[in-house]
Amino acid sequence: MPSLQPGNFIALKVNSSGWEYDCFGIPLEVVQVMNADFDEDECNLYLVPNALSQAECATILNPESQLGCFVMQGPKLTPTQDMMVVYFAKFNDIHFLPYKQSDLSKTFQVLYDCYGSQQAFEYINQLRQFYLDVFQRQMCFALTLQEMQTLYEWGRESFEVFQEKAETSSGCLVTQVLSGAKGSFEHLYQMFGSIGYQNDVFVKHSFWEGLRAKEAVVHAKTATEALSNASKIWEPGYSYYKMVYNLQGLYVDYKGRLMDGETVIENDVLNVFHYTDVMSVEGFQHLLDTTLR
Repeated sequence: MPSLQPGNFIALKVNSSGWEYDCFGIPLEVVQVMNADFDEDECNLYLVPNALSQAECATILNPESQLGCFVMQGPKLTPTQDMMVVYFAKFNDIHFLPYKQSDLSKTFQVLYDCYGSQQAFEYINQLRQFYLDVFQRQMCFALTLQEMQTLYEWGRESFEVFQEKAETSSGCLVTQVLSGAKGSFEHLYQMFGSIGYQNDVFVKHSFWEGLRAKEAVVHAKTATEALSNASKIWEPGYSYYKMVYNLQGLYVDYKGRLMDGETVIENDVLNVFHYTDVMSVEGFQHLLDTTLR
């Protein structure tokens, strides 16, 4: 059965000039393990026209699923493709997100920056509940096998033909792309249009006939590199590095606003953050003792 483990991803850079959205590939649970970010070079999954592959993708994209955390071995919520599309489609009906913007990629970029915090958990849970309430616990944007087969056939043609047909389609995956929750039409064409080793022959051999020798070497090499990247989260100092990287450029101005360059993140940072959100009581006391003595 096709698996969503790191070894079965093939990472290819997609240059999409003029595309205004960040690329959200797969749920953060998996993206985090893959050491990916939102700069359009995520590991894009080749969705073969296979019912078993479709079932696995549907499971991990389902907001009703309580996905476990790979690191903490406990429940952790993640924004999924479906919920992001709901955010896009029901923008005027949502009032609980403090970073509410019509470009949903910016909102989820902020949520990703503070990913793992109690505040982010609460917002994602609210969005998840909103999704489940609005759509009566139905999974509305899961990719159907019929749509996968349609995109697969379109991918046999040129990108221009593929894009023209996709833009006039009302398919679920196309809806996700138009909302900004998922890459671009270039990404769709990459998944279904035979780019690099993600071509029809490779997928056919991989999932139905068995890999040839050269293909097996390429697949093993890719899997090894992916697992190597995944192991970085266990390296000492990696979490600290990510935290520092996410906070680069942030400062509090004289008006008490949290700023990122010229962009106002929060108008009053004192009403948003408490020192216990970023350090323990003992750590804060130690800071006072060493600074004010």
